[in-house]
Amino acid sequence: MAKIERKVKKTSGLGEVKKALMSGISYIIPLVVAGGMILSLALVFGQEGSILGYARTDGTIAFKMRMFGGSILGLMVPMLAAYIAFGLEGKVALVPGLAGGLAANSIGSGFLGGMVAGLIAGYIVRYIKKIKVNESFAGTMNIFIIPLFASFIIGVLMIFIIGSPIAALNTGLVNGLNSIGESNPILLGLIIGAMACFDMGGPLNKAAYAFSLAAIEAGNGIPYAAFSAAKSLPGIAITISVLLFSKYYNEEERESAKSSWILGLAGITEGAIPFAIADPLRVIPSMMFGGAVAAAISISGASSLLAAGGSILTIPVTTNAVNWVVALIAGTLAAAAMLSILKKIKFSKEA
Repeated sequence: MAKIERKVKKTSGLGEVKKALMSGISYIIPLVVAGGMILSLALVFGQEGSILGYARTDGTIAFKMRMFGGSILGLMVPMLAAYIAFGLEGKVALVPGLAGGLAANSIGSGFLGGMVAGLIAGYIVRYIKKIKVNESFAGTMNIFIIPLFASFIIGVLMIFIIGSPIAALNTGLVNGLNSIGESNPILLGLIIGAMACFDMGGPLNKAAYAFSLAAIEAGNGIPYAAFSAAKSLPGIAITISVLLFSKYYNEEERESAKSSWILGLAGITEGAIPFAIADPLRVIPSMMFGGAVAAAISISGASSLLAAGGSILTIPVTTNAVNWVVALIAGTLAAAAMLSILKKIKFSKEA
């Protein structure tokens, strides 16, 4: 007889939550890479007069590629929630987590809403699994009862109770950035850059992203250019630090650094997450400092990008692209230098 799935290794408290969150983030990184790269390629080869046709014109190959890449990225929040729930209770929690992520997307609570939905869905599944049933119904529980009731519960919670305050928080952050940008653009750049690199794709990063996208829709590409410069540098900066000061890093980190720079060039911040988790007190401040430098320089030079998917691939469609490249290089070197100094101090104390 099938038995209700219980073979999930559990820790306790914050450690369990951290493990679940890392599970979700690690699974969506390939999704972000795929969607972001397709979107960037569509923008590069979809300029006016190009062989693929203008990316903003319906029916062209470039436009379809742009929509396809955007659709892949649109799966990010539901997939994040699904795999966070999976990290808590295994595959039986995937569907409820996915349902919670879809609910989070539908009410605009974004990345933060997806994280909350995934955690709640996982715990809902855990408590439903505690219900004692006859062994003959165990299979039915896994494929019918648990997915149905857990999905219904998390959907109701997200849509009617939890999701709205989270969505309001996201909106408040975006409105706050908007008011700062009107009075002090350089300060806005410092804040956008620091937010982009604080949680490497988490809620603050996504709030800055949402604000930058809203600015694009209003015809202002300056905030998004600043955001893209900041979000591109963590993986590159970490690789530089590892290459120059490898003795400050363990073997696993040295291996991860071999690919993190590629993600950085593609505009993928999440490649730096393993380093931030391993040493948050040194990695996160360093990346925030570099991100603030990059974004401030980008804004001061009026670099502008009117299309999402910012990376080195979108340099051809960036206004004042030279300034943007200078911003990226300056921010990257600043982050790498600060990280290396902090690592050296730590290494000296331990020695």
